[in-house]
Amino acid sequence: MIKKIIVGGLIGAVIVFIVSSIWHVATGLGEVGVKTLPGNGAIEAAMRSSITEPGLYLFPGMADQKGLSKEQRAEAQAKYMTQYAQGPTGILVYTPGGTPLEFGKLLANQFIFNVVAALLIAWILAIVARATTFRERALIVLLIGIAAGVIYALPQWNWYNFPMDYTIAAMASWVISWGIAGLGMAAIIKP
Repeated sequence: MIKKIIVGGLIGAVIVFIVSSIWHVATGLGEVGVKTLPGNGAIEAAMRSSITEPGLYLFPGMADQKGLSKEQRAEAQAKYMTQYAQGPTGILVYTPGGTPLEFGKLLANQFIFNVVAALLIAWILAIVARATTFRERALIVLLIGIAAGVIYALPQWNWYNFPMDYTIAAMASWVISWGIAGLGMAAIIKP
């Protein structure tokens, strides 16, 4: 069974890599919905002078609420909701010094992610083919959560420079939430 999982996973990874590469090129997926900021030079200069740390930034930002009373927190949240409604709103993945664009390395990373995800999904298929126990059913859901992180979060880190701490936290959220959900689902959904 392990040999089938490995072979099936590798075949799946190669197919996903090739088809998604063709899809990206044919549809321009890397550019769909992506726009260049107007006044790009001025905005970049402002960012260089005011943002010194790499990270994932949301705007408007909510004030730190540590140490605030319940009333002060409610006030800060109300202010944030007003700012959010007025806009602008957005998300910025920022690296102050930039990074070299090593396309070959990015493609290699993507292929590795595809291999890991395909192996996880092949494992899921192997379990589904014979899943009768609570443990197997719970494991299926957990593996789906892990595969989702590998399929979704790691490419954001790889291609768009999302911070690694954010990536790990996002993946952990999926693994923990779906792992626990799997326990409940496995108890209810039985052969």
